[in-house]
Amino acid sequence: MNSAMALTTYSHSFNHLISQRITSAASQVNAQCEAHFIQILKSLSKQDKWIFITANTSMPSCETLLKHGIELNRLVRLKASNHLTERETIEKAKQFGTASAIICNSNCYYFSDSQWVTLNRKITVLH
Repeated sequence: MNSAMALTTYSHSFNHLISQRITSAASQVNAQCEAHFIQILKSLSKQDKWIFITANTSMPSCETLLKHGIELNRLVRLKASNHLTERETIEKAKQFGTASAIICNSNCYYFSDSQWVTLNRKITVLH
């Protein structure tokens, strides 16, 4: 085997190994994010307020939510608005004061200790 071929083979092997490690790390981070998100959702679903979910937001299945003890009767899927953006819909929902959380594709806004906190949802939870 010539040195160029050996270097190319080594390079492909190294790239494959790095790719596997990145995939594994991303999978672990996704599992941790999902567990944290589900825990917060469970806690918030026990409150006497609504959890609003914007129209285009992906969420775990009802079966998965029930399995983790989330009260489904507290979840409300908001219809898409013809005249409000998603950001405006979120701000309006915050102002009503009837939500314990508002979930959109990139974030979960939830009410905690008299202020709205943002949980970044860079990885979408799908089941």
